[in-house]
Amino acid sequence: MSRFGPLETRGTTLVLGDAGGHHAELTASALILRRFREQPLILDWSRVTSVQLEVPETRFRLPGLVSTVVLGALGAVFADWNLGEDLEDGTLTVGVAGAEPVLMPVTRHHVGGYWTRSVRAASALLSRLVDDPASRELLHSPDRVIKLLASGR
Repeated sequence: MSRFGPLETRGTTLVLGDAGGHHAELTASALILRRFREQPLILDWSRVTSVQLEVPETRFRLPGLVSTVVLGALGAVFADWNLGEDLEDGTLTVGVAGAEPVLMPVTRHHVGGYWTRSVRAASALLSRLVDDPASRELLHSPDRVIKLLASGR
């Protein structure tokens, strides 16, 4: 598994969000929206007119590491204060031809925001997948997509 911001690979699939919660799977043929413990909504890319990602952002390069350490320490000190229970996760708004937009919650990998550069890269990827059908072939190699986005190419 490799990860860059809100994107991660799970086997041969590129996943947007934490695969253990609400997330979207990006495949060459479809955008699959998976709400936790519900049946997936499979949208053929030909029906998708737009995809907009909104997740908390930070300018800090390693937000997951810091939030894990800080919350671990706070949790040990204030275990009964229920810190971090009402997390504001992200959303994915998917425009669908001939239908109302689909608003999908996206579970984050960690408390806190994602590095701004990684969110911009994920958003640019989503736009490209919608606008350029040939680019969806990249999704056959999700690890390569993550490496390309992380390198800034």
